[in-house]
Amino acid sequence: LISKIVRIEMKGEKDRVKELESELKRVKLALADATMKNDMLETLITLASDHYQTDIKKNLGQQPSKAATTKKDTQ
Repeated sequence: LISKIVRIEMKGEKDRVKELESELKRVKLALADATMKNDMLETLITLASDHYQTDIKKNLGQQPSKAATTKKDTQ
């Protein structure tokens, strides 16, 4: 015996599937863009860390020293 699968679609269901496929494609492109941007920023941070011989990621959240703040205020 041959088994057949019969799928019954509602009138607007086909359009909804196309909309969802389109949205999925858009979201995948947005994710790819965000991933590429993140990779570029990570590379920029690495290059800047090498250039300035400091760990920018480690020092990013730290407050500036009082000497740096005083010097900045007097300028």
